[in-house]
Amino acid sequence: MDIHLIRHPRTIAPRGTCYGAADIAADPEILEADAARIAPILPENARFLSSPMTRAHTLAFRLAGRPVPTDPRLVEMDFGTWENRLWSDIPRTEIDAWAADTGGYTPPNGESVNTMATRVIGWWNSIEITDVPLIVITHGGPLRVIAAHILGAPAANSIALDISWGGRVTIRRDAQSTMLTGWNLR
Repeated sequence: MDIHLIRHPRTIAPRGTCYGAADIAADPEILEADAARIAPILPENARFLSSPMTRAHTLAFRLAGRPVPTDPRLVEMDFGTWENRLWSDIPRTEIDAWAADTGGYTPPNGESVNTMATRVIGWWNSIEITDVPLIVITHGGPLRVIAAHILGAPAANSIALDISWGGRVTIRRDAQSTMLTGWNLR
């Protein structure tokens, strides 16, 4: 089965804003440009699935041309009280604590990378393998932890895997194996 994981377009949030579980819309012009660029390269007979967040679900609808089911396990990491704040306004001690324990540190009232990874990999392990390609529109965090999982790396190391807004990851998966076949494709 061919799987295409697509990161949502850049959002309307001011640059430097921390957001994860906050439901922020995609920039409309960038959304249209990403949809026009991505749509022609996707298989026609594919199944679609999306994070329920507006920035992902709007792109999913645009690409599928029809309503797309959502799964809350595909939502970005919840940054708790950091949500919608500028990264520069988050106390340095909290950022340093996260950097010291990237996987285990939980932002106040949020979730850790490891908690998000458990949720996302639970979804990944539940995928029904069929002959029909699967297109999933989600966020940078879930894309990174899926890639880390495939590569056998800890979720905490997933932060090192850069994925652009509107970037695409391709995976070949069957009952015997899973292979990451493309990263940050444009």
